[in-house]
Amino acid sequence: MKRTALLIALQILFYCTLQLHAQEKTVNLFDSAGTYYQKRDFKKAAYFYDTYYLIQKNTQSNYDTYRAAVSSSHIGNIENAKYYLTRSGQIGYDYSGFYEYPSYDKFVNDPIHIPLKNLPEWKSFITTLKYKADSATIAVRKIIAELEDTTGRINRPVIYNNSYWQQTAKTLSAAELSKKIKTFNTFSKPLKTGFWTLYKIKVSDTLTVPFMVYIPKGYNPGQSTPLYIYLHGAIINRKDFANPAWIERGQEIKIVEKAQTNNAFIIYPFGRKDFGWLYHQKAFETIVSELGMVKSMYNIDDNKVYVMGHSNGGSGAYWFAVNHPTPFAAFVGLNYLPKVYAGNTSLRNMENATPFYGISGSKDNNFPLLLINGMYTYAKTNGANWTNYTRQGEHTLAVFQRDSINFIFDTLSKTKRDPLPKKLQWETDNIKNGRNGWLEILELDTLKPRADWQQPLNPTVTQNGKTGTIDFNKNRSGAVKVQADGNNISVETSRVKRIKLYISADLFDLKRQIMITINKKQHLNFMLTEDKRTILTEFLRTKDRAFIVSNTIEFTIE
Repeated sequence: MKRTALLIALQILFYCTLQLHAQEKTVNLFDSAGTYYQKRDFKKAAYFYDTYYLIQKNTQSNYDTYRAAVSSSHIGNIENAKYYLTRSGQIGYDYSGFYEYPSYDKFVNDPIHIPLKNLPEWKSFITTLKYKADSATIAVRKIIAELEDTTGRINRPVIYNNSYWQQTAKTLSAAELSKKIKTFNTFSKPLKTGFWTLYKIKVSDTLTVPFMVYIPKGYNPGQSTPLYIYLHGAIINRKDFANPAWIERGQEIKIVEKAQTNNAFIIYPFGRKDFGWLYHQKAFETIVSELGMVKSMYNIDDNKVYVMGHSNGGSGAYWFAVNHPTPFAAFVGLNYLPKVYAGNTSLRNMENATPFYGISGSKDNNFPLLLINGMYTYAKTNGANWTNYTRQGEHTLAVFQRDSINFIFDTLSKTKRDPLPKKLQWETDNIKNGRNGWLEILELDTLKPRADWQQPLNPTVTQNGKTGTIDFNKNRSGAVKVQADGNNISVETSRVKRIKLYISADLFDLKRQIMITINKKQHLNFMLTEDKRTILTEFLRTKDRAFIVSNTIEFTIE
């Protein structure tokens, strides 16, 4: 069948339905085409590409028209293959689309497009592609040079200057030191603003990790500024860190454009399958270190730091919500799966004050809404501080339908962290993630029976037509609940051996005794003072000017 006849037939067939919900359906068609292409189901991929481009001609990219050509060639639709191949050569070169090919030579020799090589259009296509690829390589190098240019940004951390703070502490009382930290805003002014820059952080002797930082256009070093950490998707199959040049010009980064217009800093960490936010504790710890590094150079509002992410990145944001919430005001998952991949998913931890917001696509085939709603409804029933929104769209909802998710930035702008809530609870199966705010579990005692209130929370969900219970608690865990009432602290424990409390003069009156009651039977009394060494050590470790730790208490559960 000739291409013209095919498109006319498709136009007649789909005209009415495509006009009803154009934006949603075009995104769905594009998603479906890409999904079937990845599965090498070229018949269905070609069908969805044809249908999509029938109504979305202005959104064609050279990479996706190339995929459409490959799909058409594999099912013998040579007329369409010729058309798409010619179009791909005509469209401006989108270097980000070819990231899966490490080099032009590898792309040329990929056996997937063997059926195209016999077409006369192939020679013209590949010649044009080579020229555009060479030009794009030059452009990429220029972008990288701009990102790595250190002249416009801050390079010397102010807060990392330990000797300065140690000398300052010698001349001040503990109370004066606390006040100086809280009011400190002597940050340097960058030479320019409104741009992305590339920093690097050393993780080990063999690994240095890049991360990008957006310095907002209206940044004033004398005024504290909100910050977003955005975790990208596609971690699970990514062999290496993405080329930073693709990020700044790519589609996914546009998800946080609203944060840029709201004059916020953005940290964009890089992850890959062997160092990412699904399975790797060190990757999560590195993100916290990146936050500390940025806080040490720029005036960040400690109570307005948010973590958000798309797809695998949304699962990463969820990990922080249930494993490391202390520095953050809120969490956002976009088209995400709410579970921890390595370790327990402690739903009990979502009962704390820091909120989690999720946005799911009504037709997300990666993380189906029915599955997500099962987890969400169960968690809400058990007191989770979690709100999940549903929007019409598929897995790329947050990327291609940003207007439908931008409201979340308005919600976050009104959300501030309470660094010292009077009531906390925490459950963990890994003491590396034992801290929430002023409470930390130092040692577990999982051979003991659980307390009645620490029963496992495991949701029952439906997926692929089957209903079953997900085991969120595969490992033995311990849990603690604390509540402060004046200087009285009530502690309830379950399978925990040792605890540490981070005492702040902003929450407790250190002129009076602190009285601790443990499990309604063990009683401890402490008379504490503000300790300069503790204040300084904790501040230099966290770079947190809003949560001042005046002293600490450690005790063993009898």
